[in-house]
Amino acid sequence: MKLEVLGTQSPYNTQGHNCPGFLIRDGNNKILLDCGSGTHSLLNFPNDLNNLSVIISHLHRDHYNDIYNLQYSSLVFHNQKRIKSPINIYLPSTPNSNYNDVVNENIAFSKYYIINEKSNLNIGNLNITFCQTDHPVETYAIKVTNGDKTIIYTSDTSFSSKNKLINFAQNADLLICESSLLEEHGFPEINSHLTAKQAGIIAKEANVKGLMLTHFWPDESTKKYVNEAKEVFSKVIAAKEKQIIDFPQIKRIEEDMR
Repeated sequence: MKLEVLGTQSPYNTQGHNCPGFLIRDGNNKILLDCGSGTHSLLNFPNDLNNLSVIISHLHRDHYNDIYNLQYSSLVFHNQKRIKSPINIYLPSTPNSNYNDVVNENIAFSKYYIINEKSNLNIGNLNITFCQTDHPVETYAIKVTNGDKTIIYTSDTSFSSKNKLINFAQNADLLICESSLLEEHGFPEINSHLTAKQAGIIAKEANVKGLMLTHFWPDESTKKYVNEAKEVFSKVIAAKEKQIIDFPQIKRIEEDMR
């Protein structure tokens, strides 16, 4: 199982940085967790469209804008006989207008599936489960495991979901956690997003092996986020576009976190 970071910023992307997206490869299967603006630029077309499943955590534009690029590309390459199978797109059913906009796209070679908290997907050797969190729209944290290593992706969440996330992420090898906010700006404890320190608290109480921060405000230095999270949890890194983590060699990232 291999993780590739495609995007880390929100609410907009800048040169060299994209909105949220994480690609997991396992054998011939690929799972794309969110596809925010610019993430498609780091995919290898058309090869990465083969055996591709896209899981959209929630229907805020910064997390799924590039689905339209993937849909259109899938049809183009299918017509060229360069991909055989449609891309599978998993997404929440609300907000209804956003959901309908995606699934009613005609220029696509795609299949669509609704996710909810009871969804349990098996894609090749990977098992994917979900945990609904508090956010202004229907939103899910996502767990991906191959039976040996486990990745948790929180997506966007409020600290009011702390206990649910701690239980969901318990003993995971890597927690990819949003950390949109910094304490220095005086945000209230309960917000629609987490501070970096709150991400650290969740990581510590979930006893994860490593914490990867993401969902950064474009104008802020990622060092600020890392330093704040390290106040409570030591094994922290900032996600960075093009970063690759090969999970049979997880010790590499643990060494980076020291």
